[in-house]
Amino acid sequence: MVLGGTVTDDATDEWLTLDQKVNTYPTVRGFTAIGTGGDDFVQAMVVAVESVLQHQIPQGQVKQKMSSGEKYVSVNIGLFKSFLVQAVYNAMKSDERMKYFL
Repeated sequence: MVLGGTVTDDATDEWLTLDQKVNTYPTVRGFTAIGTGGDDFVQAMVVAVESVLQHQIPQGQVKQKMSSGEKYVSVNIGLFKSFLVQAVYNAMKSDERMKYFL
């Protein structure tokens, strides 16, 4: 179900409809995961995305930032292909340390 620009059930293809409404490809689309674990969490998110892409992510497409209290780290990974969006979301959210996903 799509409500107010968000997909409430990621098991459906409704995310694709929303994605096509708000994005034009080719473009770099950023995936941001926020979690605990510092550099280890960042690397786990990179590995999750690379497992979907089946190739390495160029270093310039990975950005990280610690929260002000240094409890959480956000990692942003750029991606070009829209058909991989759902697979990337699923791979990243499989890590239990991830607390938020943008």
